[in-house]
Amino acid sequence: MKCGLRIMRYKPRANIWLPVTAALLDSGALVVGAWLAYAIRFRLLLSSSSPATVLPHIEWYLRLSLVLAGMTVTAMIAGGMYRFPNQEGLFEELNRASRHFFSAFTVMLAGLFFYREVTFSRITLGLVFGLSGMGLMMSRSASRWIRQALYRSGVAVRRAAVVGEGRQAVEILRHLTAHPEFGFSVAGGICEGEPASPELPRLGGLAETRQAISAHRLDTLIIAPAEGEAELLPDLVKECYGVNVQFLYIPDISPANGRPRRVVKVGGVPLWALKETPFVGWHGLLKRTFDFVVGSAVLLVTLPLMAMASVAIKLDSPGPVIFRQRRVGLDGREFDCFKFRSMSVNAEAQTGPVWAVRDDPRTTRVGRLIRRWKIDELPQMWNVVKGDMSLVGPRPERPEFVRQFEQKIDGYHERHRVRAGLTGWAQVNETDGYSPIEVRTVYDRQYVENWSLLFDLKILWLTLVIVLKGETSN
Repeated sequence: MKCGLRIMRYKPRANIWLPVTAALLDSGALVVGAWLAYAIRFRLLLSSSSPATVLPHIEWYLRLSLVLAGMTVTAMIAGGMYRFPNQEGLFEELNRASRHFFSAFTVMLAGLFFYREVTFSRITLGLVFGLSGMGLMMSRSASRWIRQALYRSGVAVRRAAVVGEGRQAVEILRHLTAHPEFGFSVAGGICEGEPASPELPRLGGLAETRQAISAHRLDTLIIAPAEGEAELLPDLVKECYGVNVQFLYIPDISPANGRPRRVVKVGGVPLWALKETPFVGWHGLLKRTFDFVVGSAVLLVTLPLMAMASVAIKLDSPGPVIFRQRRVGLDGREFDCFKFRSMSVNAEAQTGPVWAVRDDPRTTRVGRLIRRWKIDELPQMWNVVKGDMSLVGPRPERPEFVRQFEQKIDGYHERHRVRAGLTGWAQVNETDGYSPIEVRTVYDRQYVENWSLLFDLKILWLTLVIVLKGETSN
């Protein structure tokens, strides 16, 4: 059987280096542009006309260029310009980059109005604007050329499968196969019947989606249902609960489940993104860096408090100070979660695994105090630093309970698409800590689908308020 697919090597770990390299190139172009502006103004123009003139120190202009580069790159990160594959046209990409640069430059000029320690040459600032802007356009064009060359070689591409068996499924396959520079490698199709063309190898039916994702290392599903397949989306969503895979939907058919989060263009073809991987590229790097830095700082600052808590626990009741328990986190993996022991030793010897209840009689005197002020959670900062947990995310549950909840709660798996958290959206909304797991799952799924760093900061602030009030939350 003849197949139109191009075989590509799959190297997902290279994805993070694409935005990092692009950001470094953009930053370098902005700094070089500022250096050239200084050289033209003070080394070439001014020095040739007035050799005896005392020149301003280049250090101030280099500092200014670093500020401009930092602001511009930050604005471009926020604008999604380092989210790859990014299949907008070259003109559109350069236009967006220039708008972010102009905004950053304007804000920088406003700041210089209040900065009186050094007076910057207005002519030089004009040259910085022109040369750095040109440098940014050149770096974006170079980054684009490098990305497309890598995609053509099969490096850092997204492995995709087309869901559907009709004409649209075959057309999107042909389009992506003809343009490997778009950054997608189509492994085949997922459909109940036979595809409309032998060009689209069948990877399995809907019930075999999980196996296909694992076997072919898929990270994107492009949903292109035929006329008689309009109802396949709800079943596909359920089949992919708990699986970190991106959904892209052909927009000329109304989605059967949920509204589109955003429109993603793949080679000029607009697709609806109904479900996305929460922490990839910059998002994952940003969240992990934030967790590591803040977690390490809190761990160091609270060492005296943890030392006092350890002594109090040891004097109050026999047994270990640290309580270790298996919990389930990212991708359903188990890890050892650390807490200060707040209950008597062998508290579940008679009952087996059970959930804590309000005014639990198994709690020790010191345990009630440290649970009220969340001191018992402080050892989990080590889990955060290690990467088992995040500062913010769904609270990790024990494997025994996870198996039960997966059977009875629709979409429970979704909470395992992100790292478990020290606190979460459910905890700041259900502060009594004893709400039904069904209610908590709704909040956890809202967090997974709507994550942002500002959302994390909001949850951390609300958590701090709850702790200072002494309210209980599990």
